[in-house]
Amino acid sequence: MNTCNNFPKLGPIIIGTADIERAKKFYIAVFGLIIEREDLHYVSARGKDGTHIELEEDSADRFPNWKERNIGTYKNSEFFVSDINLFLKTLVKNGGSNNQQSCNKTLGRHGSRICRSRW
Repeated sequence: MNTCNNFPKLGPIIIGTADIERAKKFYIAVFGLIIEREDLHYVSARGKDGTHIELEEDSADRFPNWKERNIGTYKNSEFFVSDINLFLKTLVKNGGSNNQQSCNKTLGRHGSRICRSRW
């Protein structure tokens, strides 16, 4: 039987970017990321809830077709906010977009599809 010490631990959410400085500003402003470590073409950060997020920038050291496979690709992630309308305003103000009107979901939740530019 599995014990709490034997269950796998979820790794970071990795987000590819063509412009790490723009992406860093966006994710700090919209998601409240706290930067833990920065290297050339790389940022390791945590959300206010402890979620580990890594921003990785395209560079000459990447494998072939890295940009096409990692920048602007779909990330099916779910997160929770207390005021979705305020969150969506903050998202758009900082360069993101709301691809779907906010909709009601089960258990009194609301949902929306969002994205940021391909940078």
